[in-house]
Amino acid sequence: MELKELTDRTLELFGVSEPSQLGPAILSACHNRDKLDAFCDLVNGNLRTDWMQKIYQYYLADRKEKKQDYTPSSLAQFMGLLAGNSESVTDMCAGSGALIIQKWNQNCNTEFVAIEIDENVIPFLIFNMVLRNIRCDVLLMDALTDEEPKKKWTITRGEKYGCIA
Repeated sequence: MELKELTDRTLELFGVSEPSQLGPAILSACHNRDKLDAFCDLVNGNLRTDWMQKIYQYYLADRKEKKQDYTPSSLAQFMGLLAGNSESVTDMCAGSGALIIQKWNQNCNTEFVAIEIDENVIPFLIFNMVLRNIRCDVLLMDALTDEEPKKKWTITRGEKYGCIA
């Protein structure tokens, strides 16, 4: 699906008019199974791709100050292979979860710790984990310091979608 169409349909689904309004809307949708089902329908059930990354990267990434850029899927797949058969994987710059999604594509039973410093991308990351029913601890913190997380979300597995605890 073309980015413009994906963005327009995603904005409509979540009832917002601008990509900058998506964060709170998708975080709220993590508790709404109908919205999660509708997003799955929107992407034709293809959860192997990080659709939210495409939107975030084009419209919301802070390339200038934070040097945010996407992880190409080929690199994410390679990094997943490097992790091997690990039962638990930590992504220290998780963004929207592209690396986690690729590792999950290889082994859906892997559990994750996702560390991210940018609070703006956290809703996209949490949405991706809930949508795919990925067991994950999401930590808002700087992975390069010894500080405690500012916030923590735990996504547990549910019947179809993950649950935020």
